[in-house]
Amino acid sequence: MNILVWLLRNYWMNTEDVLMIAIEKELRKLNDDLLQICRLTQEAIRNISGVLMRFDAENTQEIIDNNKKIRVLCVAYEEYFTNIVRQYHPEDSVLKFISSSINISSELKQITDLTAGIAESLLSLNTNIPDKDKINISQFAIIFQNIVWDSVISFLKQDTALAKKTVLTSLTLKKICSRRQDELIETNKTAESTVRGETVLLFIIQSVRDIATHTVNIAKI
Repeated sequence: MNILVWLLRNYWMNTEDVLMIAIEKELRKLNDDLLQICRLTQEAIRNISGVLMRFDAENTQEIIDNNKKIRVLCVAYEEYFTNIVRQYHPEDSVLKFISSSINISSELKQITDLTAGIAESLLSLNTNIPDKDKINISQFAIIFQNIVWDSVISFLKQDTALAKKTVLTSLTLKKICSRRQDELIETNKTAESTVRGETVLLFIIQSVRDIATHTVNIAKI
């Protein structure tokens, strides 16, 4: 059963009709707005994958600009539902649901910040990233589009199996990133100098690791 339906059924038994109608409207808005932010986050991840494979400065700047729009949406979302809590003083499961949704919005905001950071690092790059790393990171981006969505859906549906799958996938990607970082650091130790491309690549891989951390955080909420 969708958690929204469950919350409404249980809340109905202990709440006046007028207040219940207001709460129902706000919870449905919360659900829809959170999914919208999630879709925009997926789009940002997909776009950064395309830029990695086919560098395009214009598209890179578009990612940075879109991130600002997503941040505005997230901040508005968090402020709006914080005010809903103050206005209606929901209790127990409803309060927890709203508070958790606000936390998820914050995690999604940080994910889009990381994709914008990757885009900004690519703008300063004057050399190509090795094809192997471009392909790997782009493949990760495809996976992240799915697990970001799954992590939010696992919360909205209270699907523990999907949440566990999301966590395991994210942790696997983090381990792969850690190994690649260790390889690059070891290579840099023996090199006479560290080239700009390797520094940027280390930053991108760390950003990917951090995205995985945020998806784990969402799935565990």
